[in-house]
This record gives sequence, C-alpha cells and structure tokens, in this order.
Amino acid sequence: MNEDGDWWVAVEDATFQEACREVLICLGFDVPTEGTLHYEGKERTRLCDAPAGDHDVGDSCDATCRLDVLAWHFYATDRR
Repeated sequence: MNEDGDWWVAVEDATFQEACREVLICLGFDVPTEGTLHYEGKERTRLCDAPAGDHDVGDSCDATCRLDVLAWHFYATDRR
C-alpha cells in the first residue's frame, strides 16, 4: 500500500478473489462499515516498498523496484 490508499497485489501471486481478501485482511478498518474498497483494474507497476522519490536510490529499494509486474489495483478509503 502507498500513503494514498492504493494497494497492489501481483496477478501471478493471487487470483482476484485472493487479492481482494488479502487487502481486506490488511486494512485497519472494516469494509463497508468504516470505509470502502474499490477495484481499479489491472495495471503494470513496481511492487517496491521504497518511499516515493527513493526508487532506485534508497536503502529500502531492492530488486522489486526495477521489476514491472501486472497487478490487481485496489483503492481503499477510511471514513472513520
């Protein structure tokens, strides 16, 4: 997840249902009572954990930073 509420799960690692379930487990709030989860589609992205601006240069950046993958993209909104 990034700081804006976007979540990505690699298509090669999970079916759509598994990806959705994984994101719901990780959220710090209940859907739909306390927030929402929207499916945004499949996108090519990098699954690097480095903060924005640190890609390819920061200590938290690893090989995933240079690996484009097809991923399920979800957007979560916390209404609490």
